[in-house]
Amino acid sequence: MKKIFFLFVCIIITGPVNAQTFSNSTGGPIPDNNTLVCFPVTVTGLPGQIDTTFGVVTACLDIIHTYDSDLRIYLKGPNNLMIELSSTNGGSFQNYTGTCFRMDGTSGYIIYGIPPFTGTFIPEESLNLFNSGIGPNGTWYLCVIDEVPSDTGSVVSFSITFGNNPPPDPQVTPGLCTTTDASGCACPLPGDTDCDLLPDMTASALEIQNAFFEYLGYIEMNNATPNIGYGPLEVRGMNQCFCDTMPVPCNIVCPDSSGPTELISQRIYHKNPDSTMSYYDIPAGTMTYHPSHGHIHVDDWAHYSLRTPTSDPDARNWPIVGLGTKTSYCLVNLGDCNSAPGICQDSGVIYNQSNLPNYGLGIVSGCGTEQGIFVGNYDVYSANLDGQRIYIPDICNGNYHIVSITDPDNHFREMNDENNWVSVPVTLSMQPGNGAIPAFTHSPSGMSVAFSNSASGNNTYYWDFGDGQLDSLGQSVNHTYTVPGTYTVVLIIDNGICKSTSAQLVTVPGYVGISDGYPMVSPVNITPNPSSGEVRLSYQLHSRAHVRLLLCDALGNRVKVFSNGINLAGSYEFRLNAGEIAPGIYFVSLLSDESSETARLVIIR
Repeated sequence: MKKIFFLFVCIIITGPVNAQTFSNSTGGPIPDNNTLVCFPVTVTGLPGQIDTTFGVVTACLDIIHTYDSDLRIYLKGPNNLMIELSSTNGGSFQNYTGTCFRMDGTSGYIIYGIPPFTGTFIPEESLNLFNSGIGPNGTWYLCVIDEVPSDTGSVVSFSITFGNNPPPDPQVTPGLCTTTDASGCACPLPGDTDCDLLPDMTASALEIQNAFFEYLGYIEMNNATPNIGYGPLEVRGMNQCFCDTMPVPCNIVCPDSSGPTELISQRIYHKNPDSTMSYYDIPAGTMTYHPSHGHIHVDDWAHYSLRTPTSDPDARNWPIVGLGTKTSYCLVNLGDCNSAPGICQDSGVIYNQSNLPNYGLGIVSGCGTEQGIFVGNYDVYSANLDGQRIYIPDICNGNYHIVSITDPDNHFREMNDENNWVSVPVTLSMQPGNGAIPAFTHSPSGMSVAFSNSASGNNTYYWDFGDGQLDSLGQSVNHTYTVPGTYTVVLIIDNGICKSTSAQLVTVPGYVGISDGYPMVSPVNITPNPSSGEVRLSYQLHSRAHVRLLLCDALGNRVKVFSNGINLAGSYEFRLNAGEIAPGIYFVSLLSDESSETARLVIIR
């Protein structure tokens, strides 16, 4: 690594005789690899200690950078105390130009500032933490970390000013909504003053529409995950790491050169009746360190697929014709709902500061062991990043839908688990060819249904009847169901060049859920129970139904959602690592269209 040596240091007398400014006018590049870099300035000739009568008054800086919210900026004293000036602020905008920090900053708090942040702002942590009797003489540093790749920048200059009577910390203003003051925070229910402030994570149709790219055999697209809830999504590492299933220290590299996987918790903020803010943490999946670029990604954050639609209003139940992977990313504020109209949208409502009561609430964001997305902010994933690809081998040109699901495994607790997906229609034109028309008709007669397709040509027909039975006999077939219900029937036509797909919901008459005297869903089976290791939860589903399998703690708080959607008939098994949750008593609830049951689970150590 090339070493850069800095020549600096001038002392400028400004104002009162004992106000002194120390500057670094050389600066230097900011590494784009999640590495903290510090730029020095030497302070000499000051009293032996600084306090509330004489101390740090102002810190000023100029930084050039093409994506402000990639940056965390710190001031570090000669005693190694480091306070945060600005953290992941500014969204996708550029630069800090003529930016100063004082505890009486006339431009307000930096977290509410607008890039390039020209003015005098109140920093995220107090400068007065230095004014506590430390010795000021020695080397001070401006430290910067760029947490996300692809955007670059450099420190141009910075300065520290010491003077008489440093401004005290601002008094808490009634009506603020912060992670330490809930007086200005709204609860979801009008008039409520005692509530959890939960996030509501969605996906952005507009971001996909704005950047969708088709290639032979695959497609790539942008995506964004807005938070339109009442509280931030915040995760923190629990310092419990694994290489595969082997517990390891979190600071090692695994034998296969991968990074360790760490258990994480989600922080839930709670507004109390006296307007104070409290919080509690719950287990929430894992994050994994990626040595290649120094980031820690939250696992299974987004899932992308290409699907063919049915009349089912929930696109998560549509048949998949092209599949991506469950993509893992840092959770970072890379945009805000005010500056990008239409990105934060749900059910036709466009969200911004005017209709998000706790807009801006949050405290952590980035690519380290503490990550999050504030209320009214969103993370963006560009098409050129790993994981933004859906593979579509051998499918025909035609009309399809990209379906993006945020938090597909429901690791995180939020206000609404049903609005974390979007469906975006797309037309493919660069695939191997055009397929036979896959539309089909169906005609039920009792438990038997006749299916017919009129496509011409030398085709192969694949039928999936939605009950676990498959058929490839021909373009017109009969199928007999054993249980009444509604099934998703899929027809794939292969013309030797490409495959085209159609799907329909087919209803077999009769009472859904009971057949021959047995219930639609068998009781949930939990083994072992009690458990100090892996737990297996399983059930049998005898016909298509909406099934929810939930894990709740002894107080009824939801800890994990294993299943929440339409399941086809068959056997289902889910696994829970006991290390994901604290020891104690939990309840597993299995809810279906016709019934519900709850079983107790005991986790021991």
